[in-house]
Amino acid sequence: MGKRPPSHAADESTDTRRPLPAAKGGRARSRGRVAPRRNARPRPGHQDDAAPVDGVEYLEITDERDRPLMIMPIAQARRQPLRHRVVLVMLYDAEGRIYLQKRAATKHLYPGRWDLSATGHVLAGESREDAALRELREELGIAAGRLIRRAEIPATEATEFAHITLFAAGPVGEAPQPNPDEVADGMFVDADELDALLEHFRDMLTPALVWATERGDVFRDMPCPVPAEEPELPELAELA
Repeated sequence: MGKRPPSHAADESTDTRRPLPAAKGGRARSRGRVAPRRNARPRPGHQDDAAPVDGVEYLEITDERDRPLMIMPIAQARRQPLRHRVVLVMLYDAEGRIYLQKRAATKHLYPGRWDLSATGHVLAGESREDAALRELREELGIAAGRLIRRAEIPATEATEFAHITLFAAGPVGEAPQPNPDEVADGMFVDADELDALLEHFRDMLTPALVWATERGDVFRDMPCPVPAEEPELPELAELA
């Protein structure tokens, strides 16, 4: 069985309940209530619409073509094979080094491992760009003004049904201020240092970081360890 892409899905037990019957039009019914809507469907890119309702954060559930179907609490969506959106962000400094975050010891998956700069779900009503910028603010205290899309991976069973977008951000002049609830530590590394980490301390890196590095997305001029073909994508990690 092949390895899976880095959607950073939650470390939740599998939902063993019987599937719910389909609603009219063939859409699967959700368990529990969906997020309250205002007078219209949330508008992509509007950060205000992504605000938690009663302290609960909501995801937009999509079909296989990434078309919105419904909105649902994150914790509830994690327990079901429902398509949703995830962002992974790589933050660079003026010297072209990437910032690696060390995952907090409280994480369910890969605690204490070095990861990409920031990761997270795209909330209901958010664009992918807004989600990436929000994760940088929440996890690293960084207000990045420029984002570049590096990769898009469609939602499949292999990605645990996450539509994944990989972004590059920066360069930034200020030092990140890691949120201690999310990040234990952090450091900027260059291509040679990341290559050494990959070679000698691979088990200290998250699958998402290994995957992005071996694809050649972290440093575009960095030699790819698997030059003959696209590298196999690694096991999923948990969203911060």
